Amino acid sequence: METLLVMLKNVIIFVLLAVPGYLLVRGKLLFGKESGTLSKLLTNVGMPFLILSSTLKLEFSGEFTKSIIVAGVAGVLFTVVMFLLSALVVRGETDFKRRGMMRFCMVFANNGFIGIPLARAVFGEESRVMAYLIILNIISNVLMFTLGVYLISGDKNTINVKKAVLNPVLISFVIGIILNVAGVSRAVPEVQTYATYFSNIVTPLSMVILGMKLAGVEFGRLLSSACMYYVSAMRLVIFPIMGVAVAYVLQMIPALSLNSDAVIGFFVAFAMPTAGLASAFSDQYEGDTDNAVIFTLGTTILSVATIPVLYWVLRLIV
Repeated sequence: METLLVMLKNVIIFVLLAVPGYLLVRGKLLFGKESGTLSKLLTNVGMPFLILSSTLKLEFSGEFTKSIIVAGVAGVLFTVVMFLLSALVVRGETDFKRRGMMRFCMVFANNGFIGIPLARAVFGEESRVMAYLIILNIISNVLMFTLGVYLISGDKNTINVKKAVLNPVLISFVIGIILNVAGVSRAVPEVQTYATYFSNIVTPLSMVILGMKLAGVEFGRLLSSACMYYVSAMRLVIFPIMGVAVAYVLQMIPALSLNSDAVIGFFVAFAMPTAGLASAFSDQYEGDTDNAVIFTLGTTILSVATIPVLYWVLRLIV
């Protein structure tokens, strides 16, 4: 029960961080559209420095490095499995744009803006859970700009491999690995300090942005959407359970060097609400913008209950 309370408290704190953004927009001190500017700051400054700060603190060994690679490969394969399964569970949807948005919101989780900050708060920045989560986040980013874009646009020509590879998260991870291996962060600790200052903006800024978006949505319409609950069930319950099951089975194979931290990393990576890029992609590629907002905010609200409960069950097993 203590495990449940720890996660629940942190999730509630995260939700309360969205209150200022909600109040500022409702009080007309800010406008909802201004969240786009804050999102750019979050994506191009906050998240890269959070990844850099966490990577600088990792201690790599032969076994650990192997387990990271195994987790990465498993993450790719499981995301592809979710991509394929999502086609089956929405086959009854006749509207092309809504079907694509439903699949995107089922497959891709917000493990960058919510998952990584939440893991840092619960497990600490130096935990190996963070290492697995960072790798899985990078994979999610790459696949989001390829498979994800295709789901929303329906056009293979919109897939942007360059953006997928040259995204800020991946670049900051590579830089972090280089600085870590070269011992720069130990020789010049100010590098870590500098990265930490910027990384600290991720949690409050991401939730303020969420609050700003919530202020522009009718709660009645949001909570009455049957489609939202269906998407949420897949995104927040079914796929996370499957992901953890995969990691748990792989953990039982000694040669793969995975441990309980990897299982928890998989849980955090795949149990988060829908990725915030759903709205941005729908605007850019003429997707189902209305449902992008409804699914994103709906899964975020419902995750307040699902994340602590599923984590509690997971800790009983692992």
